[in-house]
Amino acid sequence: MALPSVATTAKSSHFAAKPRSAAHARLFKAAVVPDSIDDDVSTIIEYPETEEARHAYVSPQTKRPVTEFQYRVYDACRQVPRGSYTTYKAISDHLGSGPRAVGSALAKNPFCPLPIPCHRVLTTDCYIGGFSGDTKSKIFWKKAKLEKEGLGFDDKGFVLPSMQQPRFFDSFK
Repeated sequence: MALPSVATTAKSSHFAAKPRSAAHARLFKAAVVPDSIDDDVSTIIEYPETEEARHAYVSPQTKRPVTEFQYRVYDACRQVPRGSYTTYKAISDHLGSGPRAVGSALAKNPFCPLPIPCHRVLTTDCYIGGFSGDTKSKIFWKKAKLEKEGLGFDDKGFVLPSMQQPRFFDSFK
């Protein structure tokens, strides 16, 4: 049985009518709710602003320097306002890269939840997607963070149709 399509009145050419992925719905159904949910959307981690600070910074997650591409992704992601969302594809279109490369950079984001709100980045079909490189349980953390910021989801992990167009952000600078 086919799932309903996303609304067709596009806010940008990126956000055209796309079918909802049945695979995404199955992923959400198979996900395991963790014992505790991290819905923190207020902790601010110091973000290197200067070229010198960026070269000197070593990610506590990977024990490696953050790459120039990762900083480009993070700089785009930090523009997404509270209560809004964007997609891996919208960021990749802005950067001239691929959505999987954006997802890989965000999976290693050491500046979450702020100033780099990677929880605000979803799949093109408005599915919640992964969080911290996890699609099994941490997606509930991502969902809780977004709901705390005012975004709503259906029972399959997709942004509510009434919020898809008005809350979508792609005005990157």
